[in-house]
Amino acid sequence: MNTLIPRVIIIGLAACVSPVAIMFLISILSKHHARRNSLIFLLGYTSTLTALGIVGVLVFHLGSGGGTSKVNGYIDLALGILCLLAILFTIRKPKKQETTEVESVLKASRAFSLGSFAMIVNTSTLIIYISGLHAISAAKLEPFDDIVALTVLTLFTLTSLLIPIIIYFTLPKKSEKVLASLQVWLSRHSKVIEIVVLLIIGVYLAIKGIWVIV
Repeated sequence: MNTLIPRVIIIGLAACVSPVAIMFLISILSKHHARRNSLIFLLGYTSTLTALGIVGVLVFHLGSGGGTSKVNGYIDLALGILCLLAILFTIRKPKKQETTEVESVLKASRAFSLGSFAMIVNTSTLIIYISGLHAISAAKLEPFDDIVALTVLTLFTLTSLLIPIIIYFTLPKKSEKVLASLQVWLSRHSKVIEIVVLLIIGVYLAIKGIWVIV
């Protein structure tokens, strides 16, 4: 457990790099009912992420929890390859900016669904988060320790959304220019950011998997 938590934190920080989700959130923070809708957006994102986490850990436990280290090696290799394939998908995406603008008056249900949608379409976060779920199941912990590790992974995956919300709630007026500038910067560099993160994690998982298999 002592060695797993630092790994889970690092994976969570890599998974938290989510330009599209951040741009959605910043757009929501610039509209009416920003406080309410930003928290509901976060709830939708978190609910989807948590559901994936619970199901993922259970599936990995059933599929490989009692398996050999080679089985886990093949899973790491497969996840690494998925990361590298996702880079090709990211490169081939149209150059036009993602539509992250939201309605001026946003209903609570719409904010929740946007949060869930931002999580589902977030390829880099999904794959990296799943690699964290596999790391938890491969550690073969007790159920309570699984819950603790999953909570830590999920919390750090949410870091990139929690920080803008905390900034806005603390300094609502002063944060407007900062968050607007961040949104513009992310819209220009989101593709490069995703590619770099996927490349680093993909190469790491592939090498880790090959090392175990060989």
